[in-house]
Amino acid sequence: MANGVSVEKSAVRGGIGCAQTSIRELDGAAKSLARSYSQAGSGGWHDQKYAALGSIISECCGALNQPIAELEECIRKLEALLEAIEQYENTSL
Repeated sequence: MANGVSVEKSAVRGGIGCAQTSIRELDGAAKSLARSYSQAGSGGWHDQKYAALGSIISECCGALNQPIAELEECIRKLEALLEAIEQYENTSL
């Protein structure tokens, strides 16, 4: 423990897992929303309200997908941290 800071591999792995789960959930929600909208259209609904809903759905899907790039970057950084921890633990003094 240096300067009162302690990092456990299990906590870092947990963070990676949480970020991966979040990515899957966000992506799945966006795909499900788009699929539901498409299914509504396949039933013959193609008026102005359908088009307006499509605009809202598109905006929502974009908002759901927006954090994915940040989460992927977090995963890369956490994986680098995990590697550094493992290297530190494998260093013999």
